[in-house]
Amino acid sequence: MKSLLKAAGLIVFWLYAAISNAQELEIKEMGPGLHRMEVTHPDGTLQRYIISVPDGYDGSKAVPLILGLHYGFQRQEGSTIPEPYWSEGFFTKIYQQAFKPLGAIFLAADSVNGNWSTPENEKAVLSLMDSVIATYNIDPSKTIVTGYSMGGFGTWHFASKFQDRFAGALPIAGMPAEMDGFRENRKMLDVDWKIPLYIIHSRVDGLIDIGPTEDYVKKLEAEGKDVTFQVLTVITHHQENLLPEPMGKTVPWIRRVWENVK
Repeated sequence: MKSLLKAAGLIVFWLYAAISNAQELEIKEMGPGLHRMEVTHPDGTLQRYIISVPDGYDGSKAVPLILGLHYGFQRQEGSTIPEPYWSEGFFTKIYQQAFKPLGAIFLAADSVNGNWSTPENEKAVLSLMDSVIATYNIDPSKTIVTGYSMGGFGTWHFASKFQDRFAGALPIAGMPAEMDGFRENRKMLDVDWKIPLYIIHSRVDGLIDIGPTEDYVKKLEAEGKDVTFQVLTVITHHQENLLPEPMGKTVPWIRRVWENVK
């Protein structure tokens, strides 16, 4: 019964949000394949994004949606955005092959201002998501947010702040904390988690310490939360090209999450 109520709530929420924003962004529906796209928001913000549409998609059957948040980038002087279509390499290196069996649309936008917790990114990402849902035939109850490194922090941020928008979250190599100041204050997120979590982190990461994440997972387990923790032992932080195999292990979990919200 709880699963049915959650699914119904997600559908109502997404339909309301999508209808509200459908006319704000002009999104072109694409056929199967990986596409580079861009959209201009009402406030003039240009947002580039990639969208991967699964084989066989023709709009006749609703498909799931995965929101991906890319890793960090080297900022050019005076700029707070990455080079165009930074999200493409993030998708092709980590997710493209591993997630192909899911038959889902994968949406990944470029940051419009710094890390993913900025108000500008929150507004732009959610508006883009709503418009994609309004344009494509997507089952709004079957959603996942995921990201690596800066995108791992972003996944924790979006999933904790907007739990009603996602059926589950899959953060990779990012602490359950706000990215700004996490090394100084080590303040972990204080959230009553309602959605399932699948967390991936490496003991030899070398950049983002796994310790706080391990402690947080133990806390969630003690609270009876739905949490899965995949600990890596050989992949360092900048070896994201080795992640497709660990990502493949998440596919059964994602399917279970989506099945449970039917």
